Amino acid sequence: MAKKVALSACLAGKNCRYNGELKGNPEVMERLEQAGYEILLFCPEDACFGTPREAMDLTTTPEGVKALTKFSKEDRTLPIVEYAETFFTQHPDIDLFVGKARSPSCGVCTALLYDEEGNLLSDKEAGIMAAEAKARGIEAVDDESL
Repeated sequence: MAKKVALSACLAGKNCRYNGELKGNPEVMERLEQAGYEILLFCPEDACFGTPREAMDLTTTPEGVKALTKFSKEDRTLPIVEYAETFFTQHPDIDLFVGKARSPSCGVCTALLYDEEGNLLSDKEAGIMAAEAKARGIEAVDDESL
């Protein structure tokens, strides 16, 4: 049976980034295919909010780290958490998670964290979906380190 990889859909060339721009990574796709992985695409932001949409940042708040839209400061954390939980429950046999670097949803160890005034606190965080993958013991990497 082939190993399964959960892959950020934007890396496969799907038009799902917040601004509608393509951000495919053919090298990552080629490496995963050559390694014989069955590829499962995901994009919590597109599934929950559509494309295009307002960009989000991970932000430290009194209630904890939240995914807030950049300008309207709308809290979009819960739909992403629910999407991630459902995705991993439906696919319990994932061997590897490959996220888009710096994404507030999918970045594994490169997501940016801001305070409520917009000051950068860290550039080494896990996005919401990546954090769920890691919490479930799934090996997780950013596309740029693959």
